[in-house]
Amino acid sequence: MDDNKEQEEIKIRKMLNEYVAHSSYKLNPDKKIIDRVVKGLVMRKVKFGYAYCPCRLVTGDKEKDKNIICPCVYHGEEIERDGECHCNLFVSANYQTKYEEGEG
Repeated sequence: MDDNKEQEEIKIRKMLNEYVAHSSYKLNPDKKIIDRVVKGLVMRKVKFGYAYCPCRLVTGDKEKDKNIICPCVYHGEEIERDGECHCNLFVSANYQTKYEEGEG
């Protein structure tokens, strides 16, 4: 990974940790999921200039696309409904993985 991507990854991980520290959500307990989403966020930050949610389509319309900058405007509703956001990055405070629930 080049220096720019490494620096962006550090910044994004810091932002995510600060966000969950001050919200009712937490990061997914599965570190592989976090790493996958962070990699997508870094790639989009380098390519587009913003850490757009990697599970959403970037349209090129800055006004519309501002809604998908992580954490996107949709994550709260998704977590309330599903226990996790669409990317599986943020989860509810009482989230349990399938393995923890005995399904894995």
